[in-house]
This record gives sequence, structure tokens and C-alpha cells, in this order.
Amino acid sequence: MNLLLLERAEIDPLGRARVRERRAEHLIGVLRIRVGDELRIGVIGGPMGTATVAQVANDRVDLEVRLLASSPPPPDVELILAVPRPKALSRVVQHAAALGVRRLDLVNAWRVEKSYFASPRLDLPALRHHALLGCEQGSTTWLPEIRVHQLLLPFLMNVLGPRLAQAPSPRCLLAHPESEQYVEEAAPIGPGEATVVAIGPEGGWITEELASFTELGFVPVALGRGVLRVEAAVTALLAQLELCRRVSARKSSDGGFGCP
Repeated sequence: MNLLLLERAEIDPLGRARVRERRAEHLIGVLRIRVGDELRIGVIGGPMGTATVAQVANDRVDLEVRLLASSPPPPDVELILAVPRPKALSRVVQHAAALGVRRLDLVNAWRVEKSYFASPRLDLPALRHHALLGCEQGSTTWLPEIRVHQLLLPFLMNVLGPRLAQAPSPRCLLAHPESEQYVEEAAPIGPGEATVVAIGPEGGWITEELASFTELGFVPVALGRGVLRVEAAVTALLAQLELCRRVSARKSSDGGFGCP
């Protein structure tokens, strides 16, 4: 836990907060906090700050909270992900939240096992739990909005299409190992530029699914020379986007532009 996350309602008007259960158990049993210790904290969807440990009991920790005036900007990336194996799903959600995504849409696809949708790991409380773990690890207060869609085409037509039409022209990238373009070649991605990325199931998108995405403006991109498992693909793609943003920002300040 690199950042203790609090709900805004947990902080009283005097700046005090009390945490219990999982968070308290971690603070007491793993971090071995003591009265007077200072912790890095953040409000979900809000600012970060520090907190001083005021009291430690067997099942709770009382804190005195001090928040910064402003909140960090929300992530620039939205992730569309074909539902992976349930055993991998929790890790994928944690990785995505740690690296920073604004929204996570979990979708069906032809090569997704239908039994996956019966897994309790797809319940929204379970998904939120693992997103919180990822945000704590990645030190971000922006908990991704997560939705599950059991039918791909209605999602693309009725949800994603209208969303893209309202957005200020986001970059749309589709992970596809057979593409001849890499991420940095498809389009230069600058700091603050909204990006929507889609990653398919272990067996990849079928031809009809690829066509449906490209009709919405998605550009197929390869992440490297190999074919990656879903959890590796999520990490690789989000990391490459962040690298492109950093390189683009540096080149812009030097008079150039884009990811080389």
C-alpha cells in the first residue's frame, strides 16, 4: 500500500478519519504503524495529502488528515478489454488501475468463454476491490469507472459509438499482433490527449470484430514482435502510451513533436 485511499465521507469536518477492516489490518499488521507516524493518503477521485496516526486499536486506526488544495488530473486513457480468464482478471484490473485508466469496459468477444461471465470475479464490488488495490499500489486517487458488457456489438453501436462522437476526437488504438504498425507509429500521442485502447481475448479478435472497431476509427497496432497474454498486453500498451506522452512532451519543449 503506497497510498492510503479514503472515501470523502470518511473525513469529518475537523479533518479526522477512521479506517477499519482491510486497510486497518494492513496498516497495523504489515506497515506496523505507531501513533505519530505520517502516511500518504488520498481521497478517491480527489486530492492527495498526508495523515498523522492519532490512535491505533485492534480493529481500527484513527487519523488526522491534511489534504492538498487541488486534485491531480484524471487519466487520459480509457480501456476496452475482452474479459480474460477469471484467474487473470483480478490482476489485470489491478495493473490497469495502477497504471491509470479513466474507464474500464469489460466486453464479450467471440473467443471469450461464455462461462467467464458467471464468475463472481466479474461482480462490480469485486472489480472495485481490485481497482482499489491497484490505485493504492500506483499511488493514484482516480478509481476507474468499470462496466461489464455481455454483448460486444450493442456495446460498440449503442455505448461506444455515441461516446466517441461526443468526445473531442480521441485517439483510438486496437491491439492486434498482426498489425504492421507499432503504437508509436500509428499516431503521436501528446500529454493530455485522450486515448481509447481496446485489447482482445487470448485468441485475438475475429475478422468481424476487427472490422467493427475499425469502422469506429480504431487503428490496429502491434505491441512488439511477440504475441502477449492479456495481462502482459495491458501492461505493455499502457506503459508504451505513457512513454510516448513523455517523449512527446520533451520534444514539444525542444521544438519537435511526437514519439520517435
